[in-house]
Amino acid sequence: MDESCIDLQKFSYEKLVCATNNFSEKDKLGEGATGSVFKGFLKELNCFVAVKRVVVGSKYGIESYLPEVKILTKLQHKNLVNLIGWCGKIKKELLIVYELVENKTLEYHLFNEIGFLDLGLRKRIALDLASALLYLHEECEQSVLHCDIKLDNVLLETNFNAKLCDFGLARPAERGQESGYPTVLSGAPGYLAPECEKSRKATKESDIYSFGVVLLQMACGRRAVERIQENGMKFEIKLVDWVWEKLRVSGENISAVADPRLRLSCDEKDMERLIVVGLACANPNPNNRPCIREVINMLKC
Repeated sequence: MDESCIDLQKFSYEKLVCATNNFSEKDKLGEGATGSVFKGFLKELNCFVAVKRVVVGSKYGIESYLPEVKILTKLQHKNLVNLIGWCGKIKKELLIVYELVENKTLEYHLFNEIGFLDLGLRKRIALDLASALLYLHEECEQSVLHCDIKLDNVLLETNFNAKLCDFGLARPAERGQESGYPTVLSGAPGYLAPECEKSRKATKESDIYSFGVVLLQMACGRRAVERIQENGMKFEIKLVDWVWEKLRVSGENISAVADPRLRLSCDEKDMERLIVVGLACANPNPNNRPCIREVINMLKC
């Protein structure tokens, strides 16, 4: 892929080093599947930014990482993080500059004791994320598979509007594609659709599965994979399996799986809807999962 085809502001390496205080650890915002992210300040734009730093190793050339930049230059949606610019092929690094979304990740707000998201906010975030997926899957010029939907790839603005980020594993997909797109299976445990473990291909349906896990996490307040100790034995269980097992034992009592912090204050029908839609998206059979447009309709019912 020719770098010249990327019509986007290109920054000098020195300018981004200066903006991030030489990629200071104290300014590190997080680490994703394809690189670390640092907070920076660009004087020429008079704004704070997030700079993703990808070190290009000997095994993978810059060609392996430029797709994230190329994809994002063609995407524009209120629920996707905005791309500002980039710097490539300097000291074997690719630097990608994004808008800074100040209010941390959905993972932080679900599991940090300082804050609390009520069910109304969680539903709104779910719809924001669904809107981003609808755009990627059906509305943009060329359909895109995100391939890494998870809590810490959902950024929240100060008003708690949600933005999907980290397109390091994203790939274009033709509309109506059935065979899927080969992908690197390096996503977080618990989010990967079961068929991907065998096919090693990403599809719209596998994105839907990951989205379903996120919905269940918002409803249940639990990790995608939980470490459980019972009868002196320690083991791991996926959230999807835990929810099905709890509902089976309790006779479909939604309160058995709802986030304990929400049980006394939330509308039971709204909670039930979030769990039912989450389970539908995380159906083990990809052919039985709803498309994202159907998901949105179900969430709005």
